[in-house]
Amino acid sequence: SQCVNTNPTLVLAAINKLSEYAGIGGMVGGQVIDLAIEGKDVDADSIKKMYSMKTGALIKASCEIGCILAGASDDKTASARTFAENIGLAFQIVDDLLDLTGDAKELGKPVGSDDKNDKSTYVSKIGIEKAEVEVVTLTNAAIDALEIFGDEACALKDLAKQLISRKN
Repeated sequence: SQCVNTNPTLVLAAINKLSEYAGIGGMVGGQVIDLAIEGKDVDADSIKKMYSMKTGALIKASCEIGCILAGASDDKTASARTFAENIGLAFQIVDDLLDLTGDAKELGKPVGSDDKNDKSTYVSKIGIEKAEVEVVTLTNAAIDALEIFGDEACALKDLAKQLISRKN
C-alpha cells in the first residue's frame, strides 16, 4: 500500500500552495516587511500582518497541503486554514510574551532581545495583559475551526492548548 498520495493533480495543487505561501504573499513578503520596519515605530496591525505572512503562512501551508493531499473537501481545507491562521498568530504572540517574561534557561535563548534590538512587537504595542487575552481568543478560534474534523483533530486541539502555556 502507498503512504503518500501521488495523484499528480493533488501533488501539483500542493506545490502551488507551498509556492503561494513561501513567496511574496507569504513568508518572503513577511520577511521583507520585518526588515523594512526594523527600528521603526509601527502600528499593531502592521505587525500582525507581518506575523500572519511569516509564521502564519508556514503553518497554513502545512495544514492546507495536508488537506489537499488527503483529498479533503473545500470546507475542511478552509477550516484547516482558519485553524492555522489563528494558531500561527497565537504562537507568534506567545513568542513575544516569552521574550518579555520568559526564563532564559527554559527558553534556551536570552530574553529581552526584541527590546534590545529596538524591534517593535505586537505585545509592545498592545501590552502584556491584552496580548495574553488575545492568545486565548485566537487559540479558542483555532480549536473551534477544527470541529468539522471531529475526533480526527484531537491531537491538533491538544497541541493548540499546549502552545498557550509553552515556556520555550
